[in-house]
Amino acid sequence: MFKPNTKLTIMLSVMGLGVSAQQSYSLQEAVNYAVKNNYQIQQANIDVAISNKKVKETTAIGLPQVKAEASFNDFLNIPVQVAPADAFGFPDWMNQALALSAIQNGIDIPDQDPNAISEFQFGQKFSASAGITASQLLFDGSYFVGLQAAKAYLNYAELGAERTASEVKTSVSKTYINVVAANENIKALSENKENIDVIYSETLMLFESGFIEKQNADQIRLLQSNVKNQLLFAKRQRKAVLNLLKFQMGVRITDSISLTDDIDALVELGSEDALVLMNEPFGVDKHIDYRTMAQGERLSELSLSNTRAGFYPQLSAFISHTENAYRNEFNFLEGGGSWYPTTLWGLQLNVPIFSSGMRYMQAQQSKLELAKIQSQKLQLEQSLNMAAINSSSNYRSALDRYETVSDDLELAKSIKETNQIKYNEGMASSTDITQAESQYLQTLGNYINTTIELLNAKLDLVTAYGK
Repeated sequence: MFKPNTKLTIMLSVMGLGVSAQQSYSLQEAVNYAVKNNYQIQQANIDVAISNKKVKETTAIGLPQVKAEASFNDFLNIPVQVAPADAFGFPDWMNQALALSAIQNGIDIPDQDPNAISEFQFGQKFSASAGITASQLLFDGSYFVGLQAAKAYLNYAELGAERTASEVKTSVSKTYINVVAANENIKALSENKENIDVIYSETLMLFESGFIEKQNADQIRLLQSNVKNQLLFAKRQRKAVLNLLKFQMGVRITDSISLTDDIDALVELGSEDALVLMNEPFGVDKHIDYRTMAQGERLSELSLSNTRAGFYPQLSAFISHTENAYRNEFNFLEGGGSWYPTTLWGLQLNVPIFSSGMRYMQAQQSKLELAKIQSQKLQLEQSLNMAAINSSSNYRSALDRYETVSDDLELAKSIKETNQIKYNEGMASSTDITQAESQYLQTLGNYINTTIELLNAKLDLVTAYGK
């Protein structure tokens, strides 16, 4: 008889539980998870790493540069040089040895053609060379400005990553609020549906017993259908918003998650801090958007300085050593034979003199770009001040509306429950029940929407203050 492996069974059971386990998140836990796993934040961090490498690349430009070169040549046809036939004092019809022999033996050498040409082949079939060159930048205004710009851009990228993280935190928080609100709506609709189902069952029994008219039962059935449709729509809406939250957090869409904070916990979370924040003076210098814009202004200033540096001379030094060899046979690697060295060092100076106004126009463009970003900086400063004032006012108004609608919800719930009791005792009609339920659902919707507005207003307040 087959006996199952107990250890294997336990291991598979644990694995199965791990696959089907549902991860739970509070609002703060969801935000913390997003900071580590959100795609935009990951890409922003990569931009910071790229900028850091760019600083090192720019720094390396001003450090010594060394390069090695090697070449090999095989002359299939050795180059031919030509010269007048009497260039070396010998006629074109005899070579040097024959001419010397003729002179020694007293043989008369006939006059040569003044237009005659002699051909000569200089060099050998194979040649090779190998060398190394070292150079050092001594002065370049653009290099020093470029190094400052690379470091400034690294800071700009870091601010961009911080700004992206702030935006993701706000987005995740708002979506989390919407999911919790959807859960609250589904919970209330489910409870309401259960109550209406009970009322309809009792109403149907009364109708079948002949105590009430069919119209009363039909009205309760219509109300039951309406609540059922609202509940189905709320569940579909919750699913869509929950998928959005998982995407913003960096969770796989196929994974299952649940939220631990309810709507009351979210209302209480950070409420006291928000009230304190409203009474604090607003400082634009600490806001991430303003700091990012200020760093952009710094980059624009460096761009102007780099353009002006184009008017300065450039100076560099170099030293080079090369070995050359020439052979009629390919035996460079066998040893023997001569290698002829060449060593030199020098300075190279480049002085810009005239560019037909090109550099001047580039400088003028950089000045205009700087003036533009300075104007944008002032505009942002006023915008941030206005946002801080408006967010404080909006949060205060949202608090007032929330308190009012909360009282309205309690009142609507009391009216609904009272009508249910009266209906059960035969003192209220189905129309009263329908109106009370409709009024409660409408008030519930207002309560949820007002709560979302309150929570979003609190987030907007914190964001406007750059916290």
